[in-house]
Amino acid sequence: MATELEGNEKLQRFIQLLADLNREAVDMIKTGNMQTLYQMNDTVEEMYSIQSVGEEDAYTAIEEDMQIIYKNFNAMVAMIGSNESEKLDGATSVAVKKFLHNIFDANVRIVLAYGLA
Repeated sequence: MATELEGNEKLQRFIQLLADLNREAVDMIKTGNMQTLYQMNDTVEEMYSIQSVGEEDAYTAIEEDMQIIYKNFNAMVAMIGSNESEKLDGATSVAVKKFLHNIFDANVRIVLAYGLA
């Protein structure tokens, strides 16, 4: 990617959000703490607000992985919302973990594409 990082505050913020999303996804996978979902929501929304309007290679080259993040996050929220009890049932829990792993994997691919790992 030909986008310059130095002085590019939007891209620097986006990279920070990638790190935040990585931490949040890992936390949810490890602990199952649904409170992390609120933080993830803020992170994904801000990532979307930056990436969806970005015309630089740094944003267009990662479109597919960002769509995976958006769609899996929305599916996870819908799945949790459709759960009929306060505690996740088995099927919901398995689906949520799958969505989280998809988000994590897409996030890692973006980090690799940026040459950060």
